[in-house]
Amino acid sequence: MADKPDEPRAFSVEGDQRVPVGPGHDAAGSNFDPTRLDFGHYAGHSIEELAEIDPDYLQWLQRHPSGVRYRNEIQRVLGVVRRSLEWHG
Repeated sequence: MADKPDEPRAFSVEGDQRVPVGPGHDAAGSNFDPTRLDFGHYAGHSIEELAEIDPDYLQWLQRHPSGVRYRNEIQRVLGVVRRSLEWHG
């Protein structure tokens, strides 16, 4: 019996099934840059740029599941920004 073209059906997953998929994960798994967002409204912006223009977004992102890949960089950058904003008088 032939499948109808628009009938839902399962599909196979090729390659190593242990390799994550989604934004930031190309077929070779080698182009993810933890210093630059690759999704959403701020796609293409660096974490350092966002610390200057929207630090509240970074604080939210580091708590949100979609920001897991960026947490270390966000913490590093926000730590630097916080220290640079402290007044030493």
